Amino acid sequence: MLPEQVRLGRSGLHGYGLFARDFIPEGEKIIEYVGERITKAEAERREARRVARHAAGEDSCVYVFTVNQRHDLDGQMPWNIARRINHSCAPNCEAMNFRGRIWIVALRDIAPGEELSYDYCFDLELWRDHLCRCGAKDCVGFIVKKSQRWRVRRLLAAEKQAR
Repeated sequence: MLPEQVRLGRSGLHGYGLFARDFIPEGEKIIEYVGERITKAEAERREARRVARHAAGEDSCVYVFTVNQRHDLDGQMPWNIARRINHSCAPNCEAMNFRGRIWIVALRDIAPGEELSYDYCFDLELWRDHLCRCGAKDCVGFIVKKSQRWRVRRLLAAEKQAR
């Protein structure tokens, strides 16, 4: 079920996205990211299957959040509408863990009609597998957490220089 303050729509970033229906103030919990609570071992098995789908050219979207040291949350369920929130290198939301529950929270005031986004914070390990289309000023073209973007820039510059 869709919370009243958001709507689903076509996104300029990727496929579908969630958009603010009304003004959302900074700090407001917007929507809970829900799904199946799984062990780390199960998360690793699912990741291996996702990588195989990616290699076969199939859908390989990632919907898993770290909850704690033993559990993750797999939000791939169709009823988890929060999974439609896209990544941005200049996000207006963030994902926050409140006692094992993941909430999408406004980082700043969000205007009606604005697409919701957050930094997916992917590790550097598989950076080439996740293209970024956000178009933000500091975007490196790949979805990787902010603290690692300088490394991607360095790798890309070294590749360019080697050509």
